[in-house]
Amino acid sequence: MPITISPVKDSESDLNDREICYSILFDCYEKGAFSNLALSKDNVDDFVRAAVYGTLTYTYSIDYLIKTYADKDVSTLDPEVRTILRFGVWQIIYSDKVPDYAAVNTSVDLATRHARSASGLINAILRKIASLTDDQRDLSSCKSPEAAYSMKSEIYGVIKKSYGKDRAPDIASALLRPAPLAIRTNTLKTTTGALRTRLTLEGFEVSDGAFLDDALIIGFGNETTPISRSEAFREGEFMVQGEGAQLASLIADPKPGMRILDCCSAPGGKSTHMAALAGDNVSITALDVNRSRLDLVEQNAQRLGITGITTKEADSMVFDDEDGFDLVLVDAPCSGLGIMGGKPDIRLTITYERIGQIVKKQKDILNNMARLVRKGGTLVYSTCTINKAENEDQVADFLEDHSDFEPFGFDNILPESLKSRGSEGMITLLPDTDGCEGFFISRIRRK
Repeated sequence: MPITISPVKDSESDLNDREICYSILFDCYEKGAFSNLALSKDNVDDFVRAAVYGTLTYTYSIDYLIKTYADKDVSTLDPEVRTILRFGVWQIIYSDKVPDYAAVNTSVDLATRHARSASGLINAILRKIASLTDDQRDLSSCKSPEAAYSMKSEIYGVIKKSYGKDRAPDIASALLRPAPLAIRTNTLKTTTGALRTRLTLEGFEVSDGAFLDDALIIGFGNETTPISRSEAFREGEFMVQGEGAQLASLIADPKPGMRILDCCSAPGGKSTHMAALAGDNVSITALDVNRSRLDLVEQNAQRLGITGITTKEADSMVFDDEDGFDLVLVDAPCSGLGIMGGKPDIRLTITYERIGQIVKKQKDILNNMARLVRKGGTLVYSTCTINKAENEDQVADFLEDHSDFEPFGFDNILPESLKSRGSEGMITLLPDTDGCEGFFISRIRRK
């Protein structure tokens, strides 16, 4: 079973950090807060980040353990109680740096402040969980996907339908871990080699990307400075961006002089990448329905020194432009199943019904964007999901409805390790085999 590693805590900061963890987890579970926003605050350290992400990731497995071995259905408990219990069980089962007794004692301390009447119950349940044998703690062989992969049965069913019963367990297991933290070199300002040297001197562990020359993977060498606060970041030498998302811009193959539309563009990773690939000699309209998110696009473009991007607040399902575009990139809203490892909120909130709504929205966006592609122009469709209903099936339906479009293969563009996977105009990256987040990219050409 995958283990989430958390830093060792000293006694002075221990209590405060656990209060922060409890507060964030309570807001995520009970108020619908987003963990990534809560964890962006200055008072968050590595322990808090690991604890919050770990507890959210393993919520269904934790609930299974509590119900199986303590005979308590978590859904029947008060919100404060179940939050403390889930956090406590994560420390006992999934953190290899927190001793069991410390996890129990600090959880009881939390209970005395937030659920005093239940402190005895919390103590009893956590001691019961702490007494489990290694075999009892290991849920990887359980037949229940909620237990084995901390995933709703209906969502595991989506993966099994897409990739088969033999392939699904490996994919689901891989999604329990976040993809490596990847960055993209801003080739308008530096080279990958020079950036690697600079970040190493700043104290970061840096290694090559899984398959892209301009990608680097950041480890945990610098314990005091997040990569987004490095000098190299402030000076615009890179963008934090997964390799799957980077590959989408590469496959789009932007050329100098093109008129490009990037819909659903925030925070601007693909817009700025396409601009860099074309030497910032393009006209890119970055579209998003949310003005505050477009502010992020503008901030990133300015930091990276890119001038060819114009933002526009509009809905991609109805946006119109009388001149059309040489290249339209649709990074569509999706279920996000490919990035659950790094965004554990998804596994708690996504449902089969919600996926059905998303598929319809994707179709509406594609149908509208098709009108804006000039003859001979390119439409690139990408998602960060691994659900074939949102990916391959969506593209097949689009081609059936739009006879003036055809698949546009891209084997000639792919890096060496991915060659021969894009001949039919689409590629799916999977977290268990490709060393990155789950991602889908399709390229289509208007005849």
